[in-house]
Amino acid sequence: MEKEIKCHLCGGNSILKFEELALNEGKLIIKDSPYYKCLKCGESFSTSEQMQELSEQINTKFSFKRPIINAGRSLAITLPSDIVQAYKLKKGEKICIIPENNKTLRIKVKQAC
Repeated sequence: MEKEIKCHLCGGNSILKFEELALNEGKLIIKDSPYYKCLKCGESFSTSEQMQELSEQINTKFSFKRPIINAGRSLAITLPSDIVQAYKLKKGEKICIIPENNKTLRIKVKQAC
């Protein structure tokens, strides 16, 4: 990663910086997330490579593999305690499971479907 690049807005010199990035209302913290800060206009921005790396980091480090289990005549998936605590989930609460395609389900908590 280059330590200095040109600003996409003003053409000034932008330097590589790192800071803590809080996502999902602070539930996910990524330390030392890289970005560029322009010394001329003050604009902060990330390159497409930085955004791709961040996306990969989120998908690998912040994903949980869970087995599908039997619960009576249904199938069920348990939630890790870290997720339960972070989202303040309680037994009996309803969640929305939204099929996005044949390989992706999205889960919404504490929202109406």
